[in-house]
Amino acid sequence: MPSSAIYKTVYQYNRVPLSEEEMGKLEELAGDYQKVKNHVYQRYGGIRSLPKLYPGYTVQNEMTADGLRARLALPSVYFYCAIFDALRDIKSQWSQVKSRVEENIRKNPNLTPEDRHYLRFVMKQSQCFEAVLLEREITLSGEWERAYGEVRRGRDEGRLCRYLRRQVRKHLKKMHTDSANGFSVTQKGYRYGDHGIYLSTKEPRKRIFVLLTDHNRYGSQIYVRLYPQQRSLRISIPIEREAKRFQEYRNEVGLSMGMREMFVTDQGNVYGKDCGVRQEALTAYVREGTARYQKNKQNNSGREKYRSGKKRLEASLHDYINGEINRMLKEEKPAVVCLPKLPGTSKAGKNKRINYSVSMWQRGYIKARLRQKCLERSIEFIEVFGKDIGRECSSCGGMGIKVDGNFVCSACGLQTSERENAAKNAKNRGARLREQKLREAAGQKQAPETGS
Repeated sequence: MPSSAIYKTVYQYNRVPLSEEEMGKLEELAGDYQKVKNHVYQRYGGIRSLPKLYPGYTVQNEMTADGLRARLALPSVYFYCAIFDALRDIKSQWSQVKSRVEENIRKNPNLTPEDRHYLRFVMKQSQCFEAVLLEREITLSGEWERAYGEVRRGRDEGRLCRYLRRQVRKHLKKMHTDSANGFSVTQKGYRYGDHGIYLSTKEPRKRIFVLLTDHNRYGSQIYVRLYPQQRSLRISIPIEREAKRFQEYRNEVGLSMGMREMFVTDQGNVYGKDCGVRQEALTAYVREGTARYQKNKQNNSGREKYRSGKKRLEASLHDYINGEINRMLKEEKPAVVCLPKLPGTSKAGKNKRINYSVSMWQRGYIKARLRQKCLERSIEFIEVFGKDIGRECSSCGGMGIKVDGNFVCSACGLQTSERENAAKNAKNRGARLREQKLREAAGQKQAPETGS
């Protein structure tokens, strides 16, 4: 079952424009915040600092002793937030590097299955990974030592480790940010009062007061985004909420997602019939606006009108998507939602118009909103393997053909819509995945008893 707690971001805004002096002080904080982050990127973004990243307190202690905070005269409520923001970015880059290296390992034809198994083991075991990158001897203990002995047997470790180091160096980039438009601050750095918020500055015992559009009060770390030209700001606050539970939500629902019709269920119900029309309106607007801009680029005074129109169309499309997801959940009443994993953005050959539409398809936003709304309602969200999900027969499991949006199975004779067949397969695969997880969980519970 999904967790009972969900996490959301709420926003607060200033009611009246800030003075130039107040905005200047906040911009100074943002500039110092940027300097701290770049200092952390430069000092800890490389291979040599990998052992210090988890959990990060070594970096915090070293940065404290560095003296940078004193040189900037930056309050600690901003300084340490900047450090851990930068560390989060560095860890995120390491995750991306590992993902790219694993993909290259998978695609490299010169590697045997045993070589790939060895490299994956090294990457998943943090001590091994760090030792290989730092060119140190790999020392493990207990079960890890035994497991490593098995995967290394018969392998050319030197060649494989050199290959891994080359791959990491290829994908690990030097991090830097030129953005100085915001900062995070801990709860000690602000307080609510007088229908607004008081933010700490670099001056001791002096705070900037910002009158807010609402009277809500929060007690967590916040992020302040600055808009100097408008002399305004936006405060982002992460909050935890208890997920809703609906006793009548008991169904298992398979979904198929498409560009024209947003969702088709395993029962053939359609949601988001106008999604394709609205998507095409946005795509046409962006395509035509880009063409006009490129044609008259030198004499173009600005794109403010274009950006405003694009933002308006995107907001309308997102409102429609959210409304249709809400309607689908209300009418289908699912306890479980199964959705196929979609492949990377595909191309339609030489048809640039279709390629442009595919590249702008809001599928990432749709999936993210569906996942979030399932969390808010305690609905289990399952992504299933998507390969051949449209060609497999949902009745007999054989392979059929797709003709003009319809599916025909030559084995059992099933004839149905292509999207409905895919949704039924999503439901079937989701059910098998849940059964597998239940068996694995039952096996883990019985394992200690068997061992005793």
